[in-house]
Order: sequence, then structure tokens, then C-alpha cells
Amino acid sequence: MLLNDFIGKSVRRLIGSTAFTAWSSNEKPSAGDVVVINNSFVFRDVATTKSERYLAVEVQSDGSFAEPFVCEPPSFNSEFKKFSAKSANLRARSPLADAIQGETAELGELIFILIGELQDIEVLSEEISTDLFDTVEWHPTLPDVLSVDGRVIRVKQTHDEEQLWQRLLEIVTPPGDAVESLRDALGIALDKLQDQAVARVSVPVRGSAPASGMTDAIVDVLRNERSQYAAALDAAGDVISNDVLRIAYNFASDATTYLRLIVSVCDLKPLVMWPAIADHHRLSEAFKVLPWTRSRKKPSLKNYYDTIADARNVAFHNLFPFRKSLIVSLSDEALRSAELWMFAEHGKKKANELRFRDKELVDVLLEFTRARYRVVSDNFWQRNLEVMDATLALFERTNTVLKLLRTA
Repeated sequence: MLLNDFIGKSVRRLIGSTAFTAWSSNEKPSAGDVVVINNSFVFRDVATTKSERYLAVEVQSDGSFAEPFVCEPPSFNSEFKKFSAKSANLRARSPLADAIQGETAELGELIFILIGELQDIEVLSEEISTDLFDTVEWHPTLPDVLSVDGRVIRVKQTHDEEQLWQRLLEIVTPPGDAVESLRDALGIALDKLQDQAVARVSVPVRGSAPASGMTDAIVDVLRNERSQYAAALDAAGDVISNDVLRIAYNFASDATTYLRLIVSVCDLKPLVMWPAIADHHRLSEAFKVLPWTRSRKKPSLKNYYDTIADARNVAFHNLFPFRKSLIVSLSDEALRSAELWMFAEHGKKKANELRFRDKELVDVLLEFTRARYRVVSDNFWQRNLEVMDATLALFERTNTVLKLLRTA
């Protein structure tokens, strides 16, 4: 499919949405009027600035909409904006094909990291000092979970120490007095190898795109999380389970981070957004219909994450029965021998402090915290499925767009 056809199809999907139909019924655009579609829907929580270039459609005499074009209107915050046929505010109007050509020249290379192919082939090594072995090597492509070559132990992975240890014992039999030292050395080496963990990303050359790249891997993981969430939600019945809270929190943490990246990419490279504009709008609508419990909580990425995080933290961290911070009035006797230390050496600012008897005990008491208490309705968790689905659809569409742009 050609890119302009892809964009036209996405615009038509958006125009056919319930939200646009309701807006159009209220605004009643007439023949010759231009409807401009916003280029950012989810409440912004990114450092980049919206692109000045917007998609727009002109109303035809029969009430239908012509093919989209690109223009630069004055900035607005609503999802759609009507401009009269005689308006002089729509600057730099250009046919979609011309706009695509101009934006294609500005794409650069970095955005295609998102469809880069993961190549987990780096071999890492860590020295150990034991009677039997000198080195542990991490070979991600090793056929077996562990193998031994002379004084070298080769492992396929580093996360399951117990499995690796049992496999090593099947291959070698260390002397009785060397068992513990060998296992300790192996465990330390595995930790150090994990600290070095790297894999390469191969950015596809122009004219080609990998069948599966970085965004594909992210979508696969999130799709699995979504399936687990739906199953946990069905199993929970009338009481929201910790599994629902845990999965929702994991999804919100990772998905919103990647979503901010995509929003920023679309700000800087609007051609990435135009073919997925209906999917951006769908996600915005999914956020809107979540039952936000307080009027000040707007449907934004930050508030979505905070709502889920608060609910999860109450369940996972509030073992103590305290919903408020505690104030303790101390007698003069409690702060005996108080001394104020000031003007510490530059670079040692922490030495400036109030010192008193039992300060170490106070420092321990100050470690206690509580989670913010917030009740989230059961309906929120049900509607969250649509947020997950809309997020996945947007990621998949963006992935397809990037591959199309690379192969065009």
C-alpha cells in the first residue's frame, strides 16, 4: 500500500469514529469549510513540542470529505477545528503527496532504531579463581544450557544459577572441599556477567526492514501481559486480585514509557503519526472513558500511571495499618547533647547535620513510609482492557508505518 493511501485510510477511520461524528453534528461544517485534525491527542507529558504541520480535510458539496492535505494552522487544543472556506489562517497548504515527499527527506536514520533487529550474539567472559576453572563465558547462541571446554565454563544464560549449577555437576565432579568455593565463584561470575549484559541492534538499511525488530519484541511482551491481565480479571470475580494490580502496574510502567517515546517521535517526524492518526485518537478516547475518580485527574499518561501505581502500592506496600503520616511530640530529654555541625568541607555536605544522642535510632525510624491511599473502582480495571488494546494497536500500527517508510 502506498503511504498516501495508508494515511487516507487512517483519516477515514478517524472521521468515521463516534467522537468525530458527535463533533461534526455539533459544529456542522458546511461545503468549502476545512476541518483540521489535531496532531496530539493524549494529554502531553513529553519534552518535545507538537509539530506545526496538521492533516486537514475539506468539506465537499454533498457533505462528504475530500482527500486529506497538510497545512499549518494556528495552534489549538481541541481534537478537531473548523475553519471557514474564507479563512486566511491555514498557512502552507500542500497536497498530501508533496508533504510526504518533504517529510520523507527529513526522516533521518535514528527513528529506525525502533524497528532494528535484535542480535543477541555478544560473547562475554569473566575470570574466576578455582582449582578446576579459570573463566566463565556467556554465549547466548550456545546449543546447550552449559558446556565445559578445558578450564572454561560456557553458559547460554546467566539468570538461573540453580539450573546451571546442576548441569555443571552432571559434567564434572569437584572434590568435596571445592564444591562450595566453585559454586560461590560461579554465582559471582554470573552476577558480573549480568552486569555486562549487552545485545546489538542492527538498523535496517534503506529499502529493507526486518521481519521482526525491537518494537515487535515489545509488542509481543505487552500482548502477553494483556492476555494475562484479562485472565486475572476474569478469575478475580468481585474482588480485584493482586495479580490484576501487578500486571496493570507492569503494563502501565513499560507501555507509557514507550508511548512517550512514540509521541516524541511523532512530534519531530509527523510523517510517522499521519498514517496512525486514527490509532492515536482511539487511545485518547480509551483514556477519556476510564472512570477518573477525581475531577482534577485528567486523562493523561502521568495520571494513568499514578492511579494504577497508587492502587498497586497500597496492596503491596501497606502492611502496617497507617493511612496518615505520624507526628510524635518529643520531650527535651529525647534530644539530649544536641550539636549543629556546619561548614563541612566542600563535597562533604552530608556532614552538615544536627547531631544528638540516639540520632542513629531516629535515622532508622525515618526510613518508614506509607503508600498513598486511593480507592479505584472495579469499572476502572475493566475499562483498562480497552486502554491496553488501544496501546497495542498504536504500537503495532507505528511499527508497520516505520517498516513501510524504510522499505519505500
